[in-house]
Amino acid sequence: MTDSHERPGHGTADPDGYLIEQAPEGYRWTCRADGRTAGPFPSREEAVVSAEVDRTA
Repeated sequence: MTDSHERPGHGTADPDGYLIEQAPEGYRWTCRADGRTAGPFPSREEAVVSAEVDRTA
C-alpha cells in the first residue's frame, strides 16, 4: 500500500505558489515565486500549514 501523498490528486494539496516535497530529513516547502525554502518539518501536513502561514504573511 502506498502513502496517499505519493499519488497525484490524493492527500493534502500544495498551497498555491508553493511546492511541498519530501527530503531525507523530513518535508520542506519551496516558494515558487522567489525560491525561499523552509523545513525540515516532521510531517507533510506541518509543512503545508507553514507554507500557508507564509503565503498569508
